[in-house]
Amino acid sequence: MRELTKNIDADVVIEIGKLLDERPHSTPVPVHKLAVLVRQRVKTGLPDNSIEELIVEMATTRQLAMAFDLPGEDNVVSFPVRR
Repeated sequence: MRELTKNIDADVVIEIGKLLDERPHSTPVPVHKLAVLVRQRVKTGLPDNSIEELIVEMATTRQLAMAFDLPGEDNVVSFPVRR
């Protein structure tokens, strides 16, 4: 793990580590949902995208699969159906 910059909250890193270690390794880590959960459990001034970047970095070092689903219907990409 790299050395943390001054704007990174160590409590956030610890919480992400706990959540990743508790997850089954056979299912992808839902990055956005995990960021929301971290935000609920730890009081921090970090923006959501910074929390998500930490989750991605920490999940990568653990060689965990990740899912990047965002909530809402705007996340859907429609593909034309060929018949």
